[in-house]
Amino acid sequence: MILLIINIVALSTNLNPVAAQVDVKTCADGTMTKQCGESIRLRVAMNVGPPPTKDCCAELVKVGKPCHDAYVQERHLKVHDFVGSAEDLLKRSDQVWTQCVNSIHPPAQAPAHFD
Repeated sequence: MILLIINIVALSTNLNPVAAQVDVKTCADGTMTKQCGESIRLRVAMNVGPPPTKDCCAELVKVGKPCHDAYVQERHLKVHDFVGSAEDLLKRSDQVWTQCVNSIHPPAQAPAHFD
């Protein structure tokens, strides 16, 4: 029982508090295709499949990080619908988000005269 409480406290520090204010039932309505949502779900929750396509990433970025985090927390974390540990799930979620943002908005390159 004590380990369960410790794990809950430790896990709660990794959660996005803004995501708790997002309604996962409506935040992505009409913004993300079912195919894209399934691709992201498989990658984040089940750790299978290829990275999301650039088009799918554009949909995810349009939905926004709070909605993405809320979906992961509500639909996967709370019902333990994922492989690996909760920490693994949250790490994969952040990795997919970062990969998508970078594919849509690549990091700026330093000018050649700074090399």
